[in-house]
Amino acid sequence: MAQWLFPPCNFGFKITLKWFADYRVEGRDNIPKSGPVLVVSNHLSNLDPAIVAAALPRPPVFLAKKELFKYSVGSFLMRGYGAYPVDRRGGDVGALNWISRQLSVEHRIAIIFPEGTRSKTGGLLLGQRGLALLATSTGAPIVPVALTGSEPLQNTLKVLKPTATIRLKIGKPFVARNISGKLSRETASALTTEIMVRIARMLPEGKRGEYSDLIDLEMTETLDITQLPTAKRSG
Repeated sequence: MAQWLFPPCNFGFKITLKWFADYRVEGRDNIPKSGPVLVVSNHLSNLDPAIVAAALPRPPVFLAKKELFKYSVGSFLMRGYGAYPVDRRGGDVGALNWISRQLSVEHRIAIIFPEGTRSKTGGLLLGQRGLALLATSTGAPIVPVALTGSEPLQNTLKVLKPTATIRLKIGKPFVARNISGKLSRETASALTTEIMVRIARMLPEGKRGEYSDLIDLEMTETLDITQLPTAKRSG
């Protein structure tokens, strides 16, 4: 996928973040330097894809609501940035297949916002089960990201002057286990919950939303990469 628009936009946005925002990133070293990576983050504003992308070592791809692709010019620009349209009402198999290919075949970094929409309260919303299918089908390392402070940046023109106090915490990578071998509805829900809890644990207590009472959940469907044999991790 040709991302001709991403390099100049990312470069320029990093400059405006430096000039106008209090932007700090914790845990950059947790992002694998090569191979497929599935970055999962909470979602607070329209600029979140650019904010998360600015912290990554490689150009990422991501899904964006199909309404942004309605007109040919908008579609041309969104695709040039690295986006692919998704129907946020759920069940968009085409979008999941596209992201899966970017991970499995192209070995790209993909950014996913599993809540499916922006949180208007700032608290973490329920994650969608499509994330579990994507994680188990690709086997890509999952990197959780907790974002705070981007709420003032709803207008995309704020990219020119992103005045905000933004904090990005990047957690350790892990993999989806799917012990049963079949991704049932129950297994998908359990896996999605574990992924979301890993994000929630890095958020302030008041921002954990739907997962506030699950912080101490025992992880059975996911496994830290550091616990895997070196040979498996390098693959």
